[in-house]
Amino acid sequence: MQTISTTASAAVALARSDGPPLARPTDPRRAVIAALIPCVTFLAFAAVRIASQPRLNFDERIFLDVGRHIVDSGLPLRAYAQPGAPRLFFDHTPLYVYFVALVTALGGPTALIIRSTTLVFGLLTILLVFRIGLEARGLGSALVGSMLVATNPFFVLFSWFVRMEVPLCFFLVLALFLMMRDRVFLAGLAIAAAVMLKEIALAFWLVAVVYVLVRRGARAAAILALPTPLAFGAWLLYANEIGHQRLLATMGRWFGSAVGVKTRDPRIHIGLRTWVNEFIRQVVGQVMIFVAGATAALVAIGRKPVPSIVLVPMAYVVLAVASSFVIQLKEPRYLIAIVPMIALSIALLLDWDEAWAKMRGRDTPAGEDRPSATAPR
Repeated sequence: MQTISTTASAAVALARSDGPPLARPTDPRRAVIAALIPCVTFLAFAAVRIASQPRLNFDERIFLDVGRHIVDSGLPLRAYAQPGAPRLFFDHTPLYVYFVALVTALGGPTALIIRSTTLVFGLLTILLVFRIGLEARGLGSALVGSMLVATNPFFVLFSWFVRMEVPLCFFLVLALFLMMRDRVFLAGLAIAAAVMLKEIALAFWLVAVVYVLVRRGARAAAILALPTPLAFGAWLLYANEIGHQRLLATMGRWFGSAVGVKTRDPRIHIGLRTWVNEFIRQVVGQVMIFVAGATAALVAIGRKPVPSIVLVPMAYVVLAVASSFVIQLKEPRYLIAIVPMIALSIALLLDWDEAWAKMRGRDTPAGEDRPSATAPR
């Protein structure tokens, strides 16, 4: 936690407002070859889990069950592990179960297809992290950020599941990429897709809206913000129309998870120290903690300009982690999006090409004597 706050204060102090771009020119062929490194690494780690042929877990069976009911009846009903008649499934925003329904309707081994799709989303997330680092900083930052995601055990684990967390990560990183290119409406659509996959993405929406408001003004912030409440509101209206009482019960359960109502759910009764240990051990990992600490120290010593877009992933990480201590339901997978966001923060806070050149006893990387004149801010 101290590492995160130190990095955040350094970034706020150093974030650029304007000026020349920071990215260095990179040979496209070198960039393509370099991008293969995190991709192959990720697939190699994922192959271990795939080869083990894990059985469908409880949540996966629920999503597949709801998808089948959508195909059969048109309604998001859950019958699996549900006493009595099937009930409407409003536990999360609905985009994922309708995606499961689409795959179910197409036919074939639904679980295998959806798990494979999750793997593709994980791979695309890593490639997007690489692209952001490449455009905002250079090849070194691209490799550092993408490798941190590719080797994170928690991210690799959830990349072979019938679950929405990894697709959610993709859409949030895509939104950040689009924001970096000033495509605010498309970024807003990407954030809306993430929120409709799972409501926990609302935290990123809040951070992104504030950032665009400060950087580009109220009009751009409104364009970015609008798709999410429209999509969320449309879902609430539809859910209320088909199951008013069930929706109220779901909203009550959401509130109860946040404030900690009396329940036997062991995730409600996790102590502070236990949660910190779980958060570090399961989600972030010792490697990312170490690299984040080293990055914070180097940034504090060097005090060089950083791309202002780095404030978005850093602010999201701070908000997500802080809220996890306030919300009583302690679930590590709710924090999975901080994995690519921490990786991006590390990649963008430091010029890793320059750091590597200094370690080799050179002032600048070979063939990269001056910043690019075309890289985006």
